[in-house]
Amino acid sequence: MKRLIQFPAEFDYNLLLHVLRDYKKPRDKIRGLIRGKDIIRVKKGLYVLGKEYNKLYNKYVLANLIYGPSYITGQTALAFWNMIPERVELMISTTTKRKKQFETPVGRFSYLYCPKTAFSIGIQLQDAGDEKNFLIASPEKALCDIIATQTHIATQKKMMESLELMRLDFSFYENLNFSLLEQIKAGYRRQRLKLLIDCLKDYHV
Repeated sequence: MKRLIQFPAEFDYNLLLHVLRDYKKPRDKIRGLIRGKDIIRVKKGLYVLGKEYNKLYNKYVLANLIYGPSYITGQTALAFWNMIPERVELMISTTTKRKKQFETPVGRFSYLYCPKTAFSIGIQLQDAGDEKNFLIASPEKALCDIIATQTHIATQKKMMESLELMRLDFSFYENLNFSLLEQIKAGYRRQRLKLLIDCLKDYHV
């Protein structure tokens, strides 16, 4: 369908309905576009263009759109910043809503809970090109989000073991922002984050 060429790679139902407003039954037309793989339904009200349009969707942008408010975090963010050696397929995000997981035609998206007092600390707007942006955790915030969910970590020894298992890049320790870490700890109010900061200071020396 020619009109779709002008669409961004990711778009919502309202834009689709607006473009198809001249059709007598726009919903039937949308169902036809999905059947013909012109568009792919990611979730209710959110779509991406099919392969023939040669417009690659951005999974980071989609992660922000699927469930919000949210930002990319955890191992997904650490991999984005090249702070861990592994490639991460699962899109991990944090939200102030209840935790949730979405299995979609374009991948798996997981959302973990973060208290409102910590949510907006240590996140940044990243340029995705084509006048699009997405919210992502700084390396410090991504690590804090991971540790905040690790209820089994109660000692410095366990914390050290967890950090070693992550195989964080040496540059992570070199460039740590301890002022930011303290702000995140204050927002979370979790004892585990005090343990984390103490261990990171040992690494940093």
